[in-house]
Amino acid sequence: MKLTNIFENAARLCGMAEDYYKNNDSSELSARALTAVNTTLFDLCEEAEHESLLEEVSLPAAVTDAAVYGTAMYLSLAFGDTDRASFFSKIYNSKRTTVKSGKGEIEDRLPKTEASI
Repeated sequence: MKLTNIFENAARLCGMAEDYYKNNDSSELSARALTAVNTTLFDLCEEAEHESLLEEVSLPAAVTDAAVYGTAMYLSLAFGDTDRASFFSKIYNSKRTTVKSGKGEIEDRLPKTEASI
């Protein structure tokens, strides 16, 4: 999957149609989008910073889903839409908690005795 997929889904959530960023000068939008995607991926899984939205990445589905909402949140903030950013923030934090909580194994660390009581 390319990082562009995360950005395009986030842009749709923000109300930007594909023709908006394809027909207009999108250099500023691309820079903001790359920053938003990098910030979100670093927060979710400490993914290294990417140089382009065209880079291929391999991410679990839960991380990709959360990244879309995180990117939408950051894009909304970048464009001054605080109401939408607040809405996306709630969704992103819920999905982020799911990603970060991950299931782990608990090892039995109680001391064992030879004799049972």
